[in-house]
Amino acid sequence: MDFNKFCSEVLKLNPKIRFAGVYSTVNGNIWYKMQEGITKIFDDEQTKDSMVHGYMRWKNRMHVADLIGTPIYTMTKYPKINRITLPCGGNALIMISTQTDLEPVEIVDEVCELRKKYEDDKDYEPRSQTC
Repeated sequence: MDFNKFCSEVLKLNPKIRFAGVYSTVNGNIWYKMQEGITKIFDDEQTKDSMVHGYMRWKNRMHVADLIGTPIYTMTKYPKINRITLPCGGNALIMISTQTDLEPVEIVDEVCELRKKYEDDKDYEPRSQTC
């Protein structure tokens, strides 16, 4: 999957999407893009740290996957942003932040469809349940 291109495409879905990033669990690399004109909340180190912690939370959710199924996505509302986290096969995690006046659920299906468009990459390993 071309993560840079994917992040750019996510930003095009809605101007209220502030940030689109991918964290690779294989090598710990991150790729991200910001919407033009948006002021960063985190510096680069904080961005990576946030994505690593997001991955750790995702792994914790996987402990109950046998009982309730594999997580499809998570959404968290904060006072300054909304955050959506989705898996990208077994090798990466996608994190998106939006402005608070955009309900994250409004774009989840679009992001999932866009992700499917990029699934043909040989590094993508889909899980049994994805959106």
